[in-house]
Amino acid sequence: MPEERKRRLFIVVDVLCVFVAALPSAILTLRFKPYQREIHCNDESIKYPYRKDTISHGTMAAVTITCSMVIITTGEAYLVHTKRLRSNSTFNQYLSALYKVVGTYLFGAAVSQSLTDLAKFTIGRPRPNFLSVCAPKSCNGYVLGTNCTGNLRNVTESRLSFYSGHSAFGMYCMLFLSLYVQARMQGKWTRLVRPTIQFFLVAFSLYVGYTRVSDYKHHWSDVLVGLLQGALIAVLTVRYVSDFFKQRPPPLCTQADEQAEDQLEFKPNPQPLDSQHGNHYSHPGLA
Repeated sequence: MPEERKRRLFIVVDVLCVFVAALPSAILTLRFKPYQREIHCNDESIKYPYRKDTISHGTMAAVTITCSMVIITTGEAYLVHTKRLRSNSTFNQYLSALYKVVGTYLFGAAVSQSLTDLAKFTIGRPRPNFLSVCAPKSCNGYVLGTNCTGNLRNVTESRLSFYSGHSAFGMYCMLFLSLYVQARMQGKWTRLVRPTIQFFLVAFSLYVGYTRVSDYKHHWSDVLVGLLQGALIAVLTVRYVSDFFKQRPPPLCTQADEQAEDQLEFKPNPQPLDSQHGNHYSHPGLA
């Protein structure tokens, strides 16, 4: 099989894997409803008022996409430009390197989101503000879906508390970028720059989780599990899917480099006598 055809086949397989990983999330969201758990009116954990999101879906997407684009595109461009990152691809070196990182990033994000939605729709845990969103006609004993007078879409959404999608996705994205920075940003000048960037990335993901509790969108246990899931998927993706920490062999020398080495190796380099440059060790009194 020609190399060009084989390369295209690999790309098709990669895209297909990302699509398959995201498929459970798409199917659950479009075709299924969450498990209808029986909810008691006297449950104090779901009587909190409704509040708008401090970090909305749009804000979350804007921050994560912007950070990912800036860090990954800048990092790969710098490494390829300085020839610290090489690829066997005969295509553009920068696009080849960018394709590998972005593909790995999207695959992990798809896995994380599918696992999150699988838990949400299977468990159907009510959010802390469920009764405010549901607004039941009567609240005696258990609340069924038919007893809610609130917006049907909001009521369905209020049954997806476990576990926090904001927390899982935010932690995955920011920890992935932190590990990317750890692997790619090398040099003495990065001794404090690198952990500073990592601190702000992880701090944002934790802040998102905190707001989900203060906005009464999730119980604290939902946020904790979401953070742990996002961190686990990020570590596993970087460890077993990416090549961030892969030991690479030194770059092969070109013919011009070999000729330059030969010239440096065999070029005579006469040293002046000590008497010519006034070396004080040649003084008779110090001999």
